[in-house]
Amino acid sequence: MIGLMVVIIAALGASPVTAQQDLVSVEGVNQDDGSVILVASSDHIIPVYLSVDLPNLINMETDVELPYGIELEPGAENVELLRLVPTRSSGRIGYSVSYIHARGNPFTASHDDDYLYLIPFAHGDKRRLSQGFQGDFTHFGENEFAVDFEMPIGTEIFAARGGFVAEIKEDSRRGGRSASYSGDGNYILIMHDDGSFANYVHLQYGGALVEPGDSVRAGDVIGLSGNTGRSSGPHLHFDVRLPYPDGRMLSIPFRFRGREGEAIDPVEGLFYYAYHPGGDAFQELLGRNITLADYESYAEPAGTSGVDVRIEQIDLTFLVFLQNGLDRDIAATIQFELRGLDSDAGITVESDVPAGTELLVSILRPIEGANSIQYGYRLSYR
Repeated sequence: MIGLMVVIIAALGASPVTAQQDLVSVEGVNQDDGSVILVASSDHIIPVYLSVDLPNLINMETDVELPYGIELEPGAENVELLRLVPTRSSGRIGYSVSYIHARGNPFTASHDDDYLYLIPFAHGDKRRLSQGFQGDFTHFGENEFAVDFEMPIGTEIFAARGGFVAEIKEDSRRGGRSASYSGDGNYILIMHDDGSFANYVHLQYGGALVEPGDSVRAGDVIGLSGNTGRSSGPHLHFDVRLPYPDGRMLSIPFRFRGREGEAIDPVEGLFYYAYHPGGDAFQELLGRNITLADYESYAEPAGTSGVDVRIEQIDLTFLVFLQNGLDRDIAATIQFELRGLDSDAGITVESDVPAGTELLVSILRPIEGANSIQYGYRLSYR
């Protein structure tokens, strides 16, 4: 006669995108001969890979090698995993079960590294990449290879690659800089045909414009940006992830598609235009590409009756113009006071400016890695 059976079944861990462990269940079904069959069910709409272990077997053995892994199809019900058989006819028997699942199949997922992703905002728009790969604020661990684009709340988000909408979260209104907000970010998770996933995070409340189960094409509008979750300000977090057997999903390096279809490696602090195939032609204007040589022959009428400095900002680049509205030529000196910026023409700029004329005298650019930028100047002339 077999005695008391102790059964403990526990789901371990959770994926970093959100806690989805309750969508998969494992239970034991007692048989008339004293054995137990473990069965699994899944409420996911995508395949998942289930790993099962039996850390504490009391006078029982299994018919499979442990840990045991199996791919569960979407909506799987009572799939037989393994059989537990008593090793003695009397006495105490029991078992404990631990299990975890991964979205997709980590053993078949293999990212197509040649794929170039669309920059996920509107064609022709320009945004600053405020945090890049391995960024100091939040891009480490699972988020190591992620990018953040600054954008106002409510900005349309476009699919960077086609795929199947696996999950959405859009019920959060909470956000802030503290790590305590990490689980509050609204998101869209899209599965690609190579088993990788695209992750769009910090959407506004109700900001998912797609539903789980939808198929989307690259360039489709899928959501609205926001400021939910752990965030220092309104932006879109984007990354590409691969699943791991322990349930984690880790970000991987990827590249964007440029105007001519060339590969673009994302760089923190730079501004980028989005180019979508078939979109209308537009003219680029990027501060980082402007040089003093571009203004070598520039001489325009001064917009003042005196002598003044005019600053024109393009992205985080500042064009410094010297205006001489007098009826005589002048020799001017500008002494810059800069923080987090460099001057293409040096800290002290001397320039001869004809009467009634405006000239470009310098370009101020952010220093790589600067946390803040500030400029001031002293102007003198004779």
